[in-house]
Amino acid sequence: MAHDDAGTSPAGEGRRSSFPLEDGPGRSTAGAAPVSPTRDAADAAPGAVPGRVPSILASVAAGVVAAVFGTLLHGQLLYVGSTAIPIGALGALVLAASLFLLSGLWARTVIQTAVAGAVAYGVVALISTSRKTLILTGASESAPGTALAGNLWLFGVLVVTLGAVVVGSLVLRPVRSARRRT
Repeated sequence: MAHDDAGTSPAGEGRRSSFPLEDGPGRSTAGAAPVSPTRDAADAAPGAVPGRVPSILASVAAGVVAAVFGTLLHGQLLYVGSTAIPIGALGALVLAASLFLLSGLWARTVIQTAVAGAVAYGVVALISTSRKTLILTGASESAPGTALAGNLWLFGVLVVTLGAVVVGSLVLRPVRSARRRT
């Protein structure tokens, strides 16, 4: 067997890649020893994990945005005959779940998903204690459709938070296991 740059191991252990890794335009890391990533290098790289403070601020902002826009949206009803269907509450829950999940995936930690959900629930609870809540939702009188939409929104925030945490943990699980191997 002839000796080449790939080494002598049939399994390829200790081999150098024939294809250089690109580290940007015009730069190559071919033949360079692998360097363990440091926190400074990770912060400078595009797509790096954000720091603790930016991820917390983003989660709080996502929770506040979901709470305010969800509260404004949830009062929209679709009437089919005399039956009110709370499509606004369903749309508000989809909006909230997507913002919670986005904040957790951006921070690459499911804890930030839960933080966004907790902030949203706290803001929704504070808004619901106001005497002017019906003005915010566009409803002027109590009706069964409006009450159903309000209950779906208030308690649905908890459900979509838990759902977003579960989905986020499933999505982020391969990233964590791959990071441990390197």
